[in-house]
Amino acid sequence: MISRRKLLTRTAQMSALMALGLPGVAGAQNRNVPFSLDFRVYGGNSPFFLGNAAGIYPELGFTAAVEGASGSAESIRRVATGTHQFGYADIQTLIEFAVTNPEASPRLIMSILDHSPASIMTIGGETVTSLDDLRGKKIGVAANSAATKIMPIVLKLNDIPADEIEFTAVDVRIRDTMLLRGEVDGVVGYDYTSVFNFIENGVSRDDINILYFDQFGFDFPGNALIASQKVIEEDPELCRAVALGTARAWKATYQNPKAAIDATVAREALLKADVEEQRIQFILDTHVDTASVREHGIGYLEPERMETGLALIAEGFGWEQAPTLDDFYDDRFLPDAEELKILG
Repeated sequence: MISRRKLLTRTAQMSALMALGLPGVAGAQNRNVPFSLDFRVYGGNSPFFLGNAAGIYPELGFTAAVEGASGSAESIRRVATGTHQFGYADIQTLIEFAVTNPEASPRLIMSILDHSPASIMTIGGETVTSLDDLRGKKIGVAANSAATKIMPIVLKLNDIPADEIEFTAVDVRIRDTMLLRGEVDGVVGYDYTSVFNFIENGVSRDDINILYFDQFGFDFPGNALIASQKVIEEDPELCRAVALGTARAWKATYQNPKAAIDATVAREALLKADVEEQRIQFILDTHVDTASVREHGIGYLEPERMETGLALIAEGFGWEQAPTLDDFYDDRFLPDAEELKILG
């Protein structure tokens, strides 16, 4: 007898294949590739489930053994220690790891989110339109998050004394709940996690105010595909295949977000499909569909932009010297330019 989960998985696979017009690959010889997500299984990482369900990865000779994580830091540690060959993680968190663990650190092989989700979020009340509006407010921050660590630099760039805002260190698991309860006036974090936590709790999208760090001088990309140094050295062709499959999976998600969510719900049946579809659409619209991606395609890292951002990160983390792209990035596995044109 087929279990309910297997039946859901097969149904999602068939609907994804039909929706995208992709052939099945029955009988293909596929490698099982351990892959760590940046967070729990949800809409924010749904393209990686679509890659399997729609046959995108199997056509390239592999299946991604996708596993959720507590956050980007865990994903990076997994890839660094070799339990997972590839992962999806925040670039800023990767850079911090690379600086302190250069011999073991994974490498960024393709940027995915061109726009950083790092932001300050408030709910209701008067619309918050500037950092000045935060003076005298109580803001919840997760102590070890990348967004929290760069916040003082954002304030410094805009001549806002940090002591004029009351920052309260909180556990990331209750940060958003504290804002919902009114225990803090705002939170610092990643928009597509917090915003949809609020929406799931009945908050109208119109009542959520978001101030992005790039509005105030910190313009940096978000999440990326990462690979272990071991797999890069021993199996560069697999790295090329995973990068190509990732580009195709995100393009397929752009074309049909519902198919990506169907594939994800087949894995995690307790997800609210309508909320998760809103989440991935929000990510595509806000962090993928940018002027740079439309011009250059996914994965492009503009050198001057990166140099400026790396200098600010170094200042935020208190490093004497700013890292360079070569410290954490390997561009040899980027797909051809046409494959990187995932929009439209």
